[in-house]
Amino acid sequence: MPLRKGEEFLIDRTLQGSTDSFGDLVQPYLTSLNRFARIRLQSEAEAEDVVQQALLRAFSNLGQFRREASFGTWLSAIAVREVSQLRRAQAAASVRPLQDTHAASLDDPSSSPYALFQQRERTELLYHALARIPEKYRTMIHLRDLLELSVEETGLLLSLTLPAVRTRHHRARKLLIHLLAKV
Repeated sequence: MPLRKGEEFLIDRTLQGSTDSFGDLVQPYLTSLNRFARIRLQSEAEAEDVVQQALLRAFSNLGQFRREASFGTWLSAIAVREVSQLRRAQAAASVRPLQDTHAASLDDPSSSPYALFQQRERTELLYHALARIPEKYRTMIHLRDLLELSVEETGLLLSLTLPAVRTRHHRARKLLIHLLAKV
């Protein structure tokens, strides 16, 4: 997938030393990266740390970006690796973070208290259902539905064929719907 309009310019400006250009470059992806990390790690603080680390890694390695895939795919791949590294480190240390699921950032402040409560409840149910499905399906939901990557981008990122991406995504959604129906 080619670069988005203007990304090439912002990448070149960043490589020439304009840090403001890097901010403009990553801005469209921050919400989805934060959401992805928050769901995967189930901790707001860890999610923020991982996103910051991914952005620092992207900034320091921008010269190595080959521009064969979209910048969003490249940035998402970095975030996926950062999440995986943190989870491996946690598993090695046998330390589990406290479940710290905050759906407040998804709330519309103009909504009624009842609507806000319902939204929080639905979000928590979704987080718990996501936490119960196998990792390979959870990753597929994150990449395809939350980060909104294409089938091709997901296949490149996970080294899967396009039919395998479609099948795994279908199975992931089916499993998630099944878990949510039990609640």
